[in-house]
Amino acid sequence: MKLQVTEVFERTWAAINEPCPECMADEMEVDSCEFCLGSGRRYKYIIEEGTSRSSKTFSLIDVCDLYARSFENKRITIWRDTKTDCVKTVLSDYLKRMKQTSRYMYGQKFNRSNKIFHHINDSTVEIHGTDDQNTVHGLTQDVAWFNEPYLISRDVFDQIDQRTSDFVIIDWNPKEQHWVDDIKKDKRAILIHSTFMNNPFCPPEQKAKILSYQPVRLSEAVLSKSLDLLEANQYDCQVNPSKLTKSMVDELLRCQENELKRSASEYKWKVYGLGVKAERPNRIFFWKEIHESEFFALDTRTYHGVDWGSVDPWGIISAKYKDGKLFLHERNYESENSMRSSMTSSTLNHIRSQEEGIVTWLFRRLQIPTQDYIICDNNRPNKIKALRTAGWEYALAADKSKGTILDGIDLLNTLDVYYTHTSTNLKNEQESYSRLVDRYGIVLEEPEDDNNHLIDPTRYLATFLQSQGVIRK
Repeated sequence: MKLQVTEVFERTWAAINEPCPECMADEMEVDSCEFCLGSGRRYKYIIEEGTSRSSKTFSLIDVCDLYARSFENKRITIWRDTKTDCVKTVLSDYLKRMKQTSRYMYGQKFNRSNKIFHHINDSTVEIHGTDDQNTVHGLTQDVAWFNEPYLISRDVFDQIDQRTSDFVIIDWNPKEQHWVDDIKKDKRAILIHSTFMNNPFCPPEQKAKILSYQPVRLSEAVLSKSLDLLEANQYDCQVNPSKLTKSMVDELLRCQENELKRSASEYKWKVYGLGVKAERPNRIFFWKEIHESEFFALDTRTYHGVDWGSVDPWGIISAKYKDGKLFLHERNYESENSMRSSMTSSTLNHIRSQEEGIVTWLFRRLQIPTQDYIICDNNRPNKIKALRTAGWEYALAADKSKGTILDGIDLLNTLDVYYTHTSTNLKNEQESYSRLVDRYGIVLEEPEDDNNHLIDPTRYLATFLQSQGVIRK
């Protein structure tokens, strides 16, 4: 069965099968190798980064199918933030690809109830969602593929990664800061970059749509400094007085038309055309990073903010304020459900036996002093009451009256805000926290209701400190 494969497939398959260089160089026993930890593989993490329509999904479907057919008794799991979403997207494409290449039911059976492909060699390819915590903490697999993990937390990724024996695949469009950027720094990670131009099967209309985002300033004529931006905008592509190459002229003409039609977007072209990270034009905050030792060295009072989360991240932040500067340190980002699923039975029984419950258990574990102010999201009054009953008398409900969101954002933007280098989720949130954009592309005043599990408690804290006269703005 011969397939017409893409460049992305070939590069990924080569990365999967590349042997550990340390084992090869020293001719050592694989089990004793400190680099590959006994796997014999050069790469544990294969990161597919690029644009929409770059063939990543279909290429990785081919990779998973071939791996399952080639090796006996392998479990390959495919993950998105919810199983429903994974079924609608990846599974739909998987079935389409199998039928398109005449592989459907060829040496495999598909269980529609469990969403599992069973191969005759006892290998399986399975569809899952990280919204099922029991599955996250219970499954072991040989291969894990994370498809567009924007809403998957680093903690959930770590839980699945530590239960994956062969390798992990991550595919995404790098449109915002994310924990994937940290995985890319691992010595056993490889980055495979692709764009829609690498995909010979990209539908013409979709290709035309992506090309419509390219602005004149990012044309080859400008980037190569053959023309400056003003010249390029006014350049007569028919006469071509500077004798640009045909490809440069054709591209420049298209970019000029994009500007005329107002479809040109530097952000969209970088993200969807080039597959690189771009600064959001509607980003709100630009905070600075410091070493956590600077935070702990500050001789000033500590305050805490809480955004409750059973399924979503349970955001807890500590803050210090001094001379117009707000210093932040992330304390928790793991959801309550995730916490419970990883606890031992004795710990769960201990928590159930206490009136205080998981809230005070976590605050004791974090060693948050009972005399400190704790400003909490007011949507869980019983949890605030539990804290106060357990001795945290200064656990208070945040003011969430009308207008406080925008007022809090404005207040934070008048301060110099710093976050500790270990506050990775806070770093990602502040880099991606953005204002809404309407259907005409106009940036609105209201923020997106996303990426705010630590931003919201930071806002509660700043508003509280202003109400107490600590912040004078």
